[in-house]
Amino acid sequence: MTKLALALCVALVCFLALDVRQQRPACYTTPQATVTAYWQRMIEHRMHEALDCFMGPAPRELPSMLQLPELVELRCRDFEVQERAPGVVDVNYHIEFRVTLSDSLARFPTGDRLRLTASGWKIDRPLLLAAGR
Repeated sequence: MTKLALALCVALVCFLALDVRQQRPACYTTPQATVTAYWQRMIEHRMHEALDCFMGPAPRELPSMLQLPELVELRCRDFEVQERAPGVVDVNYHIEFRVTLSDSLARFPTGDRLRLTASGWKIDRPLLLAAGR
C-alpha cells in the first residue's frame, strides 16, 4: 500500500511540474497583453524587457530601439485582432499619450504581427498602417 501511495505522490508531483512549465507569463497570454506589456516597458525605459516581447531579438538591437520621450501617460486602445493563419494575428490599435499632465491626449494608429510561441504571443514585426485607419 505504501508503494502505491508513493507512486501516486511521485506521479502527482511530475504532473504538477509539467503543468507549471506549460504556463505562460500573463503578459504573453493574449496578443493584446503582449502589445500592452511592450509599450509599458518602453515608457518605463526597460528596453531589455521590452525586447522579450519580440520573437528572438538580439541584444545588439537595443541601441536602435525607439526612444520615447518622458511621458506621463501612455495607453493602448481600440484593439482590432485579425487572424492571418493558425497562431498568427495582426493587431491594429491606437496609442494615446501625453507628455505633461496639462497636455491633451495625442493619438496615433499602429499595429503589429504576432505569433503564438511556446512562451506565449510574441511580436514578429511591426505593421505599416495606412494613415486613414
